Amino acid sequence: MRASLSILAVSATALIGASSAAAQTADVPVTFSGSVAVTSDYTFRGISQTLDHAAIQGGIDAAGPFGLYAGFWGSSLNFGETDPNGRAQAEMDVSAGIGRTLAGTDVDLGFVYYGYPGTLTSLNYDFVEFGLGLSRDFGAVSTGVNAAWSPDYFASSGSAVYVSGSLGVAIPTTPLSLSASVGHQSIETNDAFGTPDYVDWSAGVSLGVLGLDLGASVVGTNLSKAECFGGSDLCESRVVFSLGRGL
Repeated sequence: MRASLSILAVSATALIGASSAAAQTADVPVTFSGSVAVTSDYTFRGISQTLDHAAIQGGIDAAGPFGLYAGFWGSSLNFGETDPNGRAQAEMDVSAGIGRTLAGTDVDLGFVYYGYPGTLTSLNYDFVEFGLGLSRDFGAVSTGVNAAWSPDYFASSGSAVYVSGSLGVAIPTTPLSLSASVGHQSIETNDAFGTPDYVDWSAGVSLGVLGLDLGASVVGTNLSKAECFGGSDLCESRVVFSLGRGL
């Protein structure tokens, strides 16, 4: 992935007329950042991905010229499959896109490939989503709306659309910030996925101290236990704690 980004960076510099190959490489800013975290429960759109257990997570991101970006993120997980061969134990995501600011609004267009290495091909867990996001800051308050579309969602459940809105508030003169979000997931073949279409939500607080990010969130969905994968509690409201650090 780093090699691909380097190619994009050099090509972009050539377009703006740098005088030499050495100058092209030096003049184009490509920055890298990363993070590691431990969380009490990995939830995705309100649903536990670890059977209510802890997860280890980490990722790396690269930002290039003209708003181009790419990233890799991974997490441990457990879907509770009974077959020990080919069961899901990790999620590895690859993302790329472009982000620009237009009239004070940040616009993000990209994709995420969700991979589940080691799982049986017949489970059809892997999928890709294409997304569009809009966000804007108003001083200490930030807002955002996002839409994501997958042509063939998790477990071959057909076309799926996820729309969401978010709100963030930084508490002045403190290391505290508040966040909230709500989203709606629609899925073409609900039986294949295991739930009806649903709404998810979250509300949380985070604290930055000594280079660490501490967080606590309440997350949930509007799904009943009977609607959640045939009688599971993985869709119920829960409190999630996290501890992370930027690299």
